[in-house]
Amino acid sequence: MISPARWTTERIPIAPLASGVELGLALHELRGRRGDGPTLGLCAGIHGDEAVGVEILFHLRQRLDDRDLRGRVLMLPCANPLSYAAITRNTPLDMINLNRVFPGDPHGGFTEQLADRITNRFLRGIDALVDLHAGGAYPTVDYVYIVNDEHLSRAFGTPWLYRPRDLYPGTAAGVTRARNVPSIVVELGGGDVDQSEYVARGIAGIINVMRTLEMLPAAPAPAPPQTVLTEIATIRPHAGGLLVPESTALGVELDPHALLGRIYHPQTFDELETIRSPYRRGVTILLHRTADVVEPGSFGYMIGNLDTAER
Repeated sequence: MISPARWTTERIPIAPLASGVELGLALHELRGRRGDGPTLGLCAGIHGDEAVGVEILFHLRQRLDDRDLRGRVLMLPCANPLSYAAITRNTPLDMINLNRVFPGDPHGGFTEQLADRITNRFLRGIDALVDLHAGGAYPTVDYVYIVNDEHLSRAFGTPWLYRPRDLYPGTAAGVTRARNVPSIVVELGGGDVDQSEYVARGIAGIINVMRTLEMLPAAPAPAPPQTVLTEIATIRPHAGGLLVPESTALGVELDPHALLGRIYHPQTFDELETIRSPYRRGVTILLHRTADVVEPGSFGYMIGNLDTAER
């Protein structure tokens, strides 16, 4: 059943393209009828090959009801529409990663202008942020960053959290963190597999965050057993070709230096590379659940170090 909630949608102009097409963003707003409260910002599609976040917000928009809501929701479901259309991580016009140039520059290149609009029309008007990401078109991932509010990150309900020494520079969450706005960066789903599990978990996670913020009336659900990782190794293949995975399940503890996958030449079928876990006790955080095409330097695997994890 679609909620009768009274959403409004604002168009944020970005720029006319060379074709004459006017590029803009859609910002959705829902004001609660249960009184004043925080403004929660929900964002997806910063990386266009991470489409599951857009789907999560599509279904969530139909679930939320302003009669149950305290405060306000601002939803930016597709932050990089050109990248989304091209199914690419970077913006096709200038091949820049949008999540490395925040807060942007109104006088810069296209992606910098896009970051500037998002910063000023969305990020600087919210009291909490949930930024949805995924593994991409081929890899699948499952963890949540601890940015600046561990309690809220835990409320999303994922079994695996990651406390980095610092964020990548130029991220959307870096803008909100600089303003001391509680921020969650979710890495969930992706890959050439059925996304229904990740969509359901994403919706449930956001609703639980909203209950934790007392925006929805029910008490938040308790978190499952959770592990906080402080080290995650990103493994990128040196050779391109056909990646045939050996490990295909996320959140699984690995044997010492376990075999993760092999890369084969797509024409001769010669084995080009063997990929192994770098840790004595590792856990799969990002992987390929299917045999996929990879280039040198593609995202191959992310393996957490259980020897330095916090229980």
